[in-house]
Amino acid sequence: MSLKDKISSMNMSEIVEMCIDQEQQAIDLYTMAMDQAKDDAARQKFQELVDMETVHKVSLKSFEIERYIDLPPADLKVTDYLMEPTMNDNLTTQEILIVAAKREDKTAKMYQDLADHFSADKKLNTFFQMMADEELRHKHDLESEYEQEFLPEG
Repeated sequence: MSLKDKISSMNMSEIVEMCIDQEQQAIDLYTMAMDQAKDDAARQKFQELVDMETVHKVSLKSFEIERYIDLPPADLKVTDYLMEPTMNDNLTTQEILIVAAKREDKTAKMYQDLADHFSADKKLNTFFQMMADEELRHKHDLESEYEQEFLPEG
């Protein structure tokens, strides 16, 4: 069953709970990454991501549309074609950035599907579109960091 089909069979409460669960999974991932990070800059970055995902959870509970008004940055696609590392306790910072960027991309797609599903409801459509854009901002930030740290300058 596709996500779009699943969404069609859910009520609004179930949809919000699915989104909150998605944000909590991101919080858990970034908390683990923060605990494993080898340097202060990486730990700080992951704490920022935890904080942003926590804001998303709060926003989902109250549909605070005004928090998401900026357009998303261009998709760098830096991690799109990289293999996703298997989650384990010994991920490197490079692997964590790949996992996190891919997760943000998947979450953005989920929110975009929700925006499309609610195309007739302007408030819900706008809210979910803005959440998708926010996740794309996170992906952009992670890929920028990946590019800076792990891709040689040409």
